[in-house]
Amino acid sequence: MKKLLVSSLCLIPLLLSCLFLMQCTRAKVPLTKVEVPMVVFPFPELPLPLPKIPFIFGEGDYRLLPWNRAFNKLCNQMATEYPFAEWKNINWEEKKEYYSKLIAEAKKTKSIDKFYLALREFIYSIPDAGVRIETNESLQKQYIGGGYGFSGILTDDNKFIVFYIHPGSSAYKAGIIEGAEIVEFNQEPITSALEKVSILWADKPPATKEGYIWEKCKLIGRAPIGNQMKVAFKNPDEEAVQEVTLVAEDDDYATLRTPLVNIVKLGLTESPVQSKVIDGKIGYIRIVNFGSSISTPFPAQAYQRIITDFIREGLQKVIIDLRGNPGGDSALAVKFGGHFVEEEVYFQKLAVYKKNKKGFTLIPGKEEVIKPLPINYRGKVVVLVDYGTAGCAELLAKALSTQKRVTVLGFCSTRGSVGAPGGDIRMPRGITLSYPVACSLDKEGNIQIEADANGNGGVTPGVKVPLTSENLLKFIKHRDEDPLLSLAILNFN
Repeated sequence: MKKLLVSSLCLIPLLLSCLFLMQCTRAKVPLTKVEVPMVVFPFPELPLPLPKIPFIFGEGDYRLLPWNRAFNKLCNQMATEYPFAEWKNINWEEKKEYYSKLIAEAKKTKSIDKFYLALREFIYSIPDAGVRIETNESLQKQYIGGGYGFSGILTDDNKFIVFYIHPGSSAYKAGIIEGAEIVEFNQEPITSALEKVSILWADKPPATKEGYIWEKCKLIGRAPIGNQMKVAFKNPDEEAVQEVTLVAEDDDYATLRTPLVNIVKLGLTESPVQSKVIDGKIGYIRIVNFGSSISTPFPAQAYQRIITDFIREGLQKVIIDLRGNPGGDSALAVKFGGHFVEEEVYFQKLAVYKKNKKGFTLIPGKEEVIKPLPINYRGKVVVLVDYGTAGCAELLAKALSTQKRVTVLGFCSTRGSVGAPGGDIRMPRGITLSYPVACSLDKEGNIQIEADANGNGGVTPGVKVPLTSENLLKFIKHRDEDPLLSLAILNFN
């Protein structure tokens, strides 16, 4: 009896330690508002051996598993729950076989960096901007921390035109100016050089063919700090081609922060919906995202107030700017759209994997239709989109394009990624991953907007502004005027 009492007393510190290490939290069931209690273990891997206690893991929590087993679990979970595998022609067994070897090599050398890179390569092999892996800032700095000092884009006439030069950079000192055409990079034609650029350090994996070009154009000017590269270029209004050697310098990612895509980053107190009147006759509304903020806790009311003011002022033309809008709450997009449609427009229904049915089924109550609202704008509308337009912002652009008085305008298609998020996975060494768990379907039950296996997807503007070198030079010359907005104004004439 005494031995049993002593043994029990010895277990008390261990149990108290476990209670201390565990923290209770709540997790939302994906795509619902139901919250369930969940026990979270905050330690990724412990250096000291622990007694074999039967731990209970939350779904997708593989932090305490060996690297290879965690990766197998990750593959199996995504193979089951990821909704676009067939649509994008993804072979999970091939991916598992290939990347398992990289994981095994990382484990053999005990390299956390290799483990992370293998997971990142795996995630970025899936053409979907909705799949994500948290950024390892140290490795990112190691691979693309240096910039040659320029940002550019490949135009429709296959010319790489520089639209930004970072002051004081290597490109700046070499005499390259905005509007210059880079003819050769690393002593080969620029189009060939772009094909070899890795998209591993893009913000998100590109989904469309256009997206791959955009991301490669952003990353061709990045390299490890100190890297040297020969570049042949031709400044505007000059025929002579000059060849220079550029050095990648630490610029705090300046050339990545100045993309041609029109993106607005909001502070905590700034409103995601902004408006103004242009020239006293055109209403302009910019929706940065479909969400709320401290200053705008009820966005739907803000939408209504703005539209009411436009109608009261007798404005016959309105520009809706969705450039750089990553999406957000689809219910808000539906509510906003109701101010611009004259009859019901089908928005989407969502399908998600159900274990008990061993397949994808529709989510009850998640069928969304845009219905006309009492405060309804009946004038002409131009919707601005770009590569940064994603998620439910793409769905809204598509829905509004069905209205005769609405024109969608831009110089490229939208991102082509509208899957609903919800698949969160915790891997060893504190690495977190996520992926879409629900697909957006049209009224007939077909996948809509999401890029397919051939990279076709997104919303193509009804009026697509040619991204020629001539037009791009005009954009550069009148950068402060927002040329695309100017074209939207001209479209009304």
